[in-house]
Amino acid sequence: MTQKNDDIFRLRSLAIEKQQARDTLRKDLSDTKERLRPTNLIQEAKNKTLDQVQKTGEGALQGMKNHPGKVASVAAVAALVALRKPLAKHYTNRKSANSGDAQNDAEE
Repeated sequence: MTQKNDDIFRLRSLAIEKQQARDTLRKDLSDTKERLRPTNLIQEAKNKTLDQVQKTGEGALQGMKNHPGKVASVAAVAALVALRKPLAKHYTNRKSANSGDAQNDAEE
């Protein structure tokens, strides 16, 4: 008799575990379906991208704080490169304007 009772309790425990597993699977499946909706995937990608940008920005700021001389040098070179053509044009115009004044003075 105790053997039958043990078997019944084991079967009942197995049935309960099986039902719990089904419930967990249903919940996981619905969570996965919700996560895989296009709007949710886009939002998740945005959040990850924003986190990466924030980490990169924080790293760059820390690097600037740690090496202000290097940052100033790089900024100066970048400014010179960006202003190369406008500065050359300015000096060319200035030089031609000055040489024109010298010619006018010589003619008078």
